[in-house]
Amino acid sequence: MGVSDFTTGSIPKMLLRFSIPFFLTNLIQSLYNIADIMVVSHFCGTAGVAGASISGSITNTVTFTVIGLCNGGAIMTAQYAGMKSDKDIKETIGTTFGIMAALAVIFTVVMLLLCDNILRLLNTPPEAFLQTKAYFSVCMAGSVFIFGYNSVCSVLRGLGDSKTPMYFGIGSCFLNIGLDLIFVGILDTGVAGAALATVIAQAAALFGCVFFLKMRGFIFDFKPSSFRIIPKKAADILKLGLPGAVQSAIVSGGFLIVSSITNSLGVNAASGVALAAKINNFAQMPASAIGTSVSSMVGQNVGAEKFDRARSVLKHGILAGLAIGAVMFTIVQLFPEFLLGLLIDDGAVISEALPYLRVTACDYLLVALIFPLNGLCNGSGHTLFTMIPSIFSSVIARVPVAIFCARTLGLGLLGVGISTPTGTISAIIICTVYYFSNKWCKKVV
Repeated sequence: MGVSDFTTGSIPKMLLRFSIPFFLTNLIQSLYNIADIMVVSHFCGTAGVAGASISGSITNTVTFTVIGLCNGGAIMTAQYAGMKSDKDIKETIGTTFGIMAALAVIFTVVMLLLCDNILRLLNTPPEAFLQTKAYFSVCMAGSVFIFGYNSVCSVLRGLGDSKTPMYFGIGSCFLNIGLDLIFVGILDTGVAGAALATVIAQAAALFGCVFFLKMRGFIFDFKPSSFRIIPKKAADILKLGLPGAVQSAIVSGGFLIVSSITNSLGVNAASGVALAAKINNFAQMPASAIGTSVSSMVGQNVGAEKFDRARSVLKHGILAGLAIGAVMFTIVQLFPEFLLGLLIDDGAVISEALPYLRVTACDYLLVALIFPLNGLCNGSGHTLFTMIPSIFSSVIARVPVAIFCARTLGLGLLGVGISTPTGTISAIIICTVYYFSNKWCKKVV
């Protein structure tokens, strides 16, 4: 299996070709999430939706932290690919997998032990507490598959392969939907069944992807002896990945704080935000896919010392993201009730969610800027810097604004929604200043 070369050729064509698999993977994942919430809503009611949403936000915190840490391996793999160094690529992959295997065990034990305390800190509504705990416990018990699959996807991304994760991501999502209908709809296992479906589907994606890569002669052979943690490589991976992991943990922690405010407003508010979040995630997928692609493309070009080409990658990424974001924003502003009504047949929940959805839709235009900017900083290896705008936006800007608007001004979910674009704007300002300073041009690997 070869390595895609992003250091020559048409940037728009490469960006489009590389982004589409990421987008399709995210699209299918989003459609699965929507189907998942529809199944839970139909069979488990509003409390079930709130339970799955709250526990899902914690699971996402773990997942995003894992992805942030894996990003260190992806960056090194991309830059070594730009240098055409197969030996370093293999050692980086083996070390990345070894580190993630060890951390998977630690994460699982810690999160299961702290389960009840975490749910209480998030002001989980009493009527949704047991369902939230059931969903969370099952997902955390299978977190080793989250670590494994994201590790594989990260190194493939660094090597310029976005199609393989897409194929197995799509298969995993369809399997997940089928198992949801069986476990929740037929066997009546509640939200725990939905969580079990997720774990099984993630495991199938991991093992299927590894088997496929071995059959295709992947550069890494997946033999036990190859999973060696090389100290020098481990230090470099952690140096590049830890800032992203800490960043993701703090950013997600900021969202959890905001979530606790939402949860304190009642089960209808918690369910309303969960539904609006599904629509928002769907609308922001193109910008997310573009940002990921920018990171890999910039990584190779920085490795090859083609900094002007890296700048051009960023420019094309932003333009593409803005065009798509404008379309998504218009659709949500014109048909918010219709979109929410597709997910749940509960007028009280829809009424709670409407103002939140309308104001957070403004973020569709803003993420078209921040995702590519973060992609450039990450791809060039300057992951420590990306902590600054992310932490500032999610904690220093978003949390105080949410508390002030929701509680002090009494705006409820509208106030919580206002905090989202406010935080993103602050991150854009910081990243823009850093970009024009040209400090990102300094090679890290």
